Amino acid sequence: MFRPFLVRVVAAAQATHRPLALSNGYYARTFTDRANSSSSRHSVVTSLTKTCPSCGTILPTALPVCPNCNYIARIQDSISYHDILGLPYEPNPFVVDAALLKRRFIEAQRVSHPDAWATKSERFIQQLQRDIALDVSNTLNAAYKALSSPLHRIEYILQRNGLMTAEADPLDDLELISEIMEVREEIEAGDVERIRSLEEDNDNKIRQVVSTVTKSVAEKNWEETKVAAVRLKYLNGIADAIKQRLDNM
Repeated sequence: MFRPFLVRVVAAAQATHRPLALSNGYYARTFTDRANSSSSRHSVVTSLTKTCPSCGTILPTALPVCPNCNYIARIQDSISYHDILGLPYEPNPFVVDAALLKRRFIEAQRVSHPDAWATKSERFIQQLQRDIALDVSNTLNAAYKALSSPLHRIEYILQRNGLMTAEADPLDDLELISEIMEVREEIEAGDVERIRSLEEDNDNKIRQVVSTVTKSVAEKNWEETKVAAVRLKYLNGIADAIKQRLDNM
């Protein structure tokens, strides 16, 4: 009574070139069973470990990606960008070694890029691995973008501590507002020498604000940090305006 069912299953398996396991003369293990088993090996990790959760090999990066056994898993949002890139979060998450950040990013990108997973495993789990690799790669890119820029870094740190910065956050320093308006007018009207001078002055102001942020983050003074972040955003806007003006001259 089971022969017609078995014939249909065998035919379907042959049509899709999927391996078929038989027992008791009629039972077929389907692709769904194997996909579910594979999915359990490629779940979402809630913490990062130095060794592979699957084979125990020491991992080449902080990512849950193992070239030895082809293990790869998504990363839970609660894991910090610092941890993802193997950088210290404490005692001050704003202090980042730029050279080390770039090196760790390149190393992590090398093992997690979706193209690296194109031919890693059997066909029926290739797409699953590539999807996870794409997700890990996107998370890695977001982490690098956030930590490589002082403004994005402080916005990220504030967000992790429950304070959000918005595009329209007001600048309460009236003196600085007046100064920014004057500088923008000079950028439009000034010659190259004057604009270079404005650029140097603005760079000095940015360094001062970054120093203030470093101190306030170390003290976990988040309100002061947010005020400084808004100032930094406006000064970065001046820097962008100067660069654009110089590029067009």
